Amino acid sequence: MVEWKPIQIIEKITNLPTLPTTISAILREMANPESSAIGLAKLISSDQSLAGSILRVVNSAYYNFPRKIGSLTDAIVILGYKGIRSIILSVTAFRFFTTGASDYLDRKKLWNHALACAIIADYLNRKFKVGEENIFEAGLLHDIGKVVFDYLDPELYQDAVKEAKRKDNPLLSVEPSYFGADHSEVGTLLANHWNLPENIVQAIRYHHQPEKANHEFLNTISLISLSNSITYALELGDSVGQTIPPLSPTVFETLKIKESFIEDNLGEIRQIVETGLEAFSSLS
Repeated sequence: MVEWKPIQIIEKITNLPTLPTTISAILREMANPESSAIGLAKLISSDQSLAGSILRVVNSAYYNFPRKIGSLTDAIVILGYKGIRSIILSVTAFRFFTTGASDYLDRKKLWNHALACAIIADYLNRKFKVGEENIFEAGLLHDIGKVVFDYLDPELYQDAVKEAKRKDNPLLSVEPSYFGADHSEVGTLLANHWNLPENIVQAIRYHHQPEKANHEFLNTISLISLSNSITYALELGDSVGQTIPPLSPTVFETLKIKESFIEDNLGEIRQIVETGLEAFSSLS
């Protein structure tokens, strides 16, 4: 077995694609305090596929608006920049997650797992009145490192996936023996390469180990860690294993929830996730 060294991964990460030019331009426009809904709609319209995807998602049962939203400008005004940004990054992430085939890592299941985590995290962010920024995006990208491994060396990662399945172990415990790092560490490198907000970077890095994170980012990280575990309880894991990841006591302490939270709320969350997955299925 040829093992990777962390320095090799860092070098390869710099050669991975950056965010598409159009997406980068849209995100820059959103960050511009002088931008307008009309100007942003015009920019989005330069990517017809993206524009169509936004309108399909906005008009889905997930948002459940009383009338059909017929224009991008209306969608931007009604959803706000935060809502539109979530959809735009969903489209980008979908393309990244599903491009390329793998015999052992089911990219479509991994995408559904990531999307479910994002939907749950967004719901819990509102339920707990935490008000964390970029929470949907953090959930969507929390496992992006698995895609990076599958991109860098699919044959070696297949070996890692096979070992994890054979031993019924989480990928996180197997990956370092093959790559010298796990998917949370590699996902962090990509997130920095993409210049993503720091709380997203931290959520990717520490969603399995929130107790090791900086206190400043604990709300975001705890929400993603809890949401990740809930996806497994809903049998929406990453296709490698379905064992519910144990939650750190830090999650319960940070969010002020009981250890029975998942069991007590699973039915309600299941309905929300099913509606959300149906809405974003239009991306495929």
